[in-house]
Amino acid sequence: MELKEIKDQLMKWVDGIKYAGYKEKDCIYVDEKNEKVHLMFYTNDHSYSIIAKSSYLGCIGSSRKSRTGENWTRGNDLPDGLFCYETWIKILKGIIGYELVKIQRSLSLRYQKEKREDGIREDGIREEG
Repeated sequence: MELKEIKDQLMKWVDGIKYAGYKEKDCIYVDEKNEKVHLMFYTNDHSYSIIAKSSYLGCIGSSRKSRTGENWTRGNDLPDGLFCYETWIKILKGIIGYELVKIQRSLSLRYQKEKREDGIREDGIREEG
């Protein structure tokens, strides 16, 4: 598969998820010297480097901010595999998983309506009657 074909296929996949402000020239680079296509996504806290070659597709997630007391940023390998749509979906799932944060309060507590003895629900609302 030629680099132009790889780039065009990636952009078709990206078109289904990008928002209007993400322009092709901002997020994709064809590296002819190293025979690969480099795609970048950014969120508030992380960057995602996706590398595509004729038979390979992979992703690395990196923190954009260092932790307190550290002068480096952390990163992790995300899914990789053959250059195909199934690997693309695995990468997207990996990115979503990387972005999720710990829930501090269970959703069931948020909707629990049982009254305590003092008449205040678990969500802190006082019920009359």
